[in-house]
Amino acid sequence: MNTTRTARATRAKIAATAAALAAGALMLTACGGSSGGSDSSLDGTYYIKDVNGTSELGQLVVKGNTVSHHEYTCDGVYEEPDVTSTGEFNKDQTQIIWTVAGDDSRNERTGTESISTSDNTSISINGNAYVRDNSDAGKALLDAFKAKCAK
Repeated sequence: MNTTRTARATRAKIAATAAALAAGALMLTACGGSSGGSDSSLDGTYYIKDVNGTSELGQLVVKGNTVSHHEYTCDGVYEEPDVTSTGEFNKDQTQIIWTVAGDDSRNERTGTESISTSDNTSISINGNAYVRDNSDAGKALLDAFKAKCAK
């Protein structure tokens, strides 16, 4: 038996089990009725330009511990997004655990990603800053996107 292949398979099984346990723990926390570390001041809509190199606009919607990520091109910003995935914050809101990946093969929102926040005006995912829609930066980004798409 090839021990390298066995070790890889064992590590993969351990990682999958850990991810399933983490997701189950988050679901139980969400069902508990308390905020479970949720910072409702993060609730809102955030945007980023040229997300993942696959779409012109990325949208992050936060509602309690639930996060949804949408990617848009000029053709679909007010309709169905090209790419959608959903996830949840971990207990201390330092990571997003993506639980449902979109069907689009360009979707890079899988697994767990590190986040940080700045004065409730932005959320950075792996160093990429999403700005709140009603902030000056958010308004400027959306205005530029609308102008680009109007051409």
